[in-house]
This record gives sequence, C-alpha cells and structure tokens, in this order.
Amino acid sequence: MNLRSIAPDDVPAPAKLFLVGVVFNGIGNGIFNVVMQLYFASIGISSATLGSILMMNALSAAMLTIPMGVVADRYGKKRLMYVCAGSLIVAVPLLLLTKSVLMFKLAFLSIGVSNAAAVVFSPIYSSFFDKGEMDKAFGFYFALNIATTSLGSLLGFIPPLLVGRFGFSLSSSYWSFLAFGAVFFVSQNFFYLLAMRDYKESEAGNGFSFNLASKDLVFKISLIQLLSAVSVGVFFSLFPFYVNRKFGLESDALGGLFFVSNLFSAGAQVLSSRVSNRLGSLRTIAVAFGLAAPFYLLIPLAPSFAWLSAFYVMRLSFATMAAPLLSSTLMRDLGEEERATANSVRMMAMQCGGVVGPWLGGALMERVSLEFPAFVGGGLYAAMAALTFLMLRRARPVAVVGPVPAVDAPMEGPLPADSPMLFDE
Repeated sequence: MNLRSIAPDDVPAPAKLFLVGVVFNGIGNGIFNVVMQLYFASIGISSATLGSILMMNALSAAMLTIPMGVVADRYGKKRLMYVCAGSLIVAVPLLLLTKSVLMFKLAFLSIGVSNAAAVVFSPIYSSFFDKGEMDKAFGFYFALNIATTSLGSLLGFIPPLLVGRFGFSLSSSYWSFLAFGAVFFVSQNFFYLLAMRDYKESEAGNGFSFNLASKDLVFKISLIQLLSAVSVGVFFSLFPFYVNRKFGLESDALGGLFFVSNLFSAGAQVLSSRVSNRLGSLRTIAVAFGLAAPFYLLIPLAPSFAWLSAFYVMRLSFATMAAPLLSSTLMRDLGEEERATANSVRMMAMQCGGVVGPWLGGALMERVSLEFPAFVGGGLYAAMAALTFLMLRRARPVAVVGPVPAVDAPMEGPLPADSPMLFDE
C-alpha cells in the first residue's frame, strides 16, 4: 500500500513524535483489552462488580471533560498534558499492587481524570496540519491507533504460554501481562510531551468562560455520541468476560480475534474519507450503523466462537468506518479558541454513555442472561442509523476544503483515539 494515499503529504517532526505516543498507546490498550477483564474474573470478581469498576473511568471523565476543555482553551493545553500523564501514573500502582475492589475503583477514577485531560489530544494533533490535510491526518491517526491496538491484542498468547511452559498460575500470568502493558501506557506520555516542546498556545480569552460558537452542531453530535456509547458499552465493555463465560476462552483466542477485527477496522477508517466523498458524512455514518446493527444482533445467537468472530469483525468494521470523520470535521470547522471546549462536550457525552453502558450491561448479564445486553445494544444501533439522519440532516455543513464536499457532521465510532487509556472493546 502506498503510504501517501492514506497519510498526509507532510508530517512535521512534532506530529511524528505524537504518533509514536499513539503507537505506545495502541499497544498498551491492546494488552489491557485482552487480559484485564480476564484478570478480574480470575480473582473472583462478578459481572455486576466488574461493571461498577469499569464505570468509574467514564464517571470521572464525564464530570471533568468539559471543565478540562474550557481550562485548555482559556489557560493552555500544555498544562493539561501534565495532568493527563500524572493521573495515569497514579492509577497504575493502584491497579497492579492491590486486589481491593475499592482500590480498583479509585484506579479507574484516576484513569478517567487522565482521559478527561486528553480532550486536548485532537486539538493539539490538528495544529500540526493544514486544514486541507485534516481528513488524511485523522484517518491515519485513528488507523495507526487501531493497528497498534491489534498488535497489542495479538500478544494475548503470552499468558497461556506463561501458564503452560513456566508454571505461572492463570491469575499471575494475567497480572504479569498487565504490568507489561502498563509500561507502554506510562511511556507514551514522554513522546506526547516531547511533541509539545514548541507548541504555540492560542491567545487566552478573558477569564474562565464557556466559549462555543457552534453550539447546535456540537450538541447534536454529542447527543448521538452519548447514545452510541451506551449501545457499545452495554455489551462490548464486558465482551472478554462474556466470551470467557460462554465459550471458556482465554486471552490467546481473544487476542487473535481483536487482532483481526482491529485490522479490518483500521482499513475501514482509512477508507472513510473516500466513502464520505461519495456519500457525504451523514449518509456514510447512517449506512454504516445500519449495516452494523444486524451483525450486532447476531452475536448472541452465534453457535460457536468462529461464527461469533465473523459477526464481531463485520460489526466493528462497519461501525468504525466514520470514526475519524467526526474529529476531522469538528477540528477543521471550529476556531482554535473553541476546539478543546467543543471536543470536551463530545467526549463528555461519550463518557456519560460509558457510565451507563457497563453498569447496565453488568446488571443485565447477572440478572437476565449473558446474551440480553447484546440484544439491547443491537437494537440501539438500529435506532442510531435513523436518529443520525434525523438529527443532523439540517445541521450546519462544514466549509468546503480541498476535495471534501460540504457535508453534515458524522458520528464517531466505538473506538476513539482521544484517550490515553481506553478499556473499550
């Protein structure tokens, strides 16, 4: 594949350093996504308790994302990068050095603070490129994040290897692999901070205020983002737990599935700008979610892991096709002084959905059945396709830049790259 067909023509040195951080982030996320829930299950944590732990991340992020965005636009984005790094460093020992549910919840609250501060990621990254390069820049950003997440997932064969050849217990093998992933999470911050050495802050406004001129477009997208996050979180936030309980599979099988599905997803995101040029962003996201819904609904009906894997790959490929378009259109169409604030509203909506989804999914798995949350999420996907069109068809179109037509703003897919530590799918 010709890299120039999917990457910006000019990638400045700070952007390259930033993307190295994205690589470390992806590998760390891939490792954690494969083994974290299996580790919790191995030490006796139930689905309901697991859901209550996972929601702490989204809870603190939901409360803090908008304030973080306002602070970033008014007082500087560099400072929030230090908050992002520090909160993540605090969370790691709480997660690895205890087996207390309370400490796990505190760790995830701290991770949520870090994810809230990461509202500056998209605005900072967008500052490295011209407006005409935004779609390529964000398409490459998201694709790189997913490709490296796939690489981290593929390493899921290591815990069973530690058990079979080196006599580790299942729990200790998962813990060791989590510690390995934590090295990548901590290290990513070094590259982000290096990328910002020469970053020029925009002029600060007059004091602390909510500066958002494009309210209608931003809030409509954010409402759809919230509903989408619920539809994903109600089942896929607990997907490793589900697969382990239903099919008895461990991290090697999950790692293989995540590796393949994320590669398909990365390819879909690379193609997203080409598809949107033909259909428009609004039609792209509506069609993509409409096509993803049947595969979501088929997952709980899968008679084997092979069929489940096929449905999972198809659903994720369609659902993530529009993921980079939301960030690119928002960042391109907004002024520098309101980008972090607008992005914080979008991320806050996503995090609110992340609070509801895992909690609801865990409760439904324990009180109804393992499969029921998937039917809830699939039904929401189908509703999302229609709702996206109905809510955004009259939204203000973005300005025409280069070959990109004036289109309605799309909805982001389920695997955003705006946060330094995601536990999504």
